[in-house]
Amino acid sequence: MVDISKNRHGAAPSRRRLIMLMTASFGLGAASGVVATRILDRIVGPFRHVREALVAVRPAAGVKTAVSFGDSIQRLVAAGAIDPEKFRSLDTVQESLEWVERLFAAPSAEPILLSAATAPSLLNLLWPLGLATKATFNERSPLNGVRLPSFASTAGWLLGRESNGYVYFNKVETLRLTEEQEKSVLDVATNTFRPCCDNSTYFQDCNHGSALLGLIELAASQNATTDELYHIALAANSYWFPTYYDKMALYLALFENQSWTGTPPQTILGARFSSQSGWLRNVNIPLQSANFLPGVGGMGQGTCAV
Repeated sequence: MVDISKNRHGAAPSRRRLIMLMTASFGLGAASGVVATRILDRIVGPFRHVREALVAVRPAAGVKTAVSFGDSIQRLVAAGAIDPEKFRSLDTVQESLEWVERLFAAPSAEPILLSAATAPSLLNLLWPLGLATKATFNERSPLNGVRLPSFASTAGWLLGRESNGYVYFNKVETLRLTEEQEKSVLDVATNTFRPCCDNSTYFQDCNHGSALLGLIELAASQNATTDELYHIALAANSYWFPTYYDKMALYLALFENQSWTGTPPQTILGARFSSQSGWLRNVNIPLQSANFLPGVGGMGQGTCAV
């Protein structure tokens, strides 16, 4: 067996040396270098863009959206869905308290920046937005029944004036959505998933579901197209679930020869890849079976609680 990982000086071998070693290893003969070249390309080809794929998942500088909070946070505070004093008590907002305080103080036209630093606070700001915003489609929501007080998204929301967030569900005129905008929100929410559970964003049974629904509603109210809604939803999920989506980028690069930016967000956010069962079956298991599960992701997964 020929070791092709390093040469005698301990350095990685050149492409030419790799081809020569493969030619000798497989008994191809000197005239078969072209065959070895093709074999090498098939082996290492998909790896060429792995690093680029991982960088593209969550740009270090963040993703600046074209969406702002407007007066939505003030409306949530006025309705009691957010208690600023309770919100201030969270350790997760201490480093970003200044920009959060600006949202409490006045309407904001500042574009929302999705980044590793802002993701925790944005999750908690958008959670009550998705939970409380009044929308016609919420009347038919799977949440809207006798179990309403028991979901993680409702019972888990402890930063409002009331002790259980269910009292705010579909109650606050936070945003002004037209019928067409509601239709776009429902379409995207029904077809996007999150890897902490198997439910769509429309079934907002946890904080991530509520937050993503709130973000989609906010963007739609500011005339974002359906395609833009999917792009912003993917950016948010990628910062909230870094390890899951890093592995997804690896899977796409290694198994489907697809770049992260070249794959439609609708595909990535669908049940096949972004639901919990879909991610395990179609992403994690193939990577495990191929013995390719390197340490990826620079931050831990968010929980479904404050």
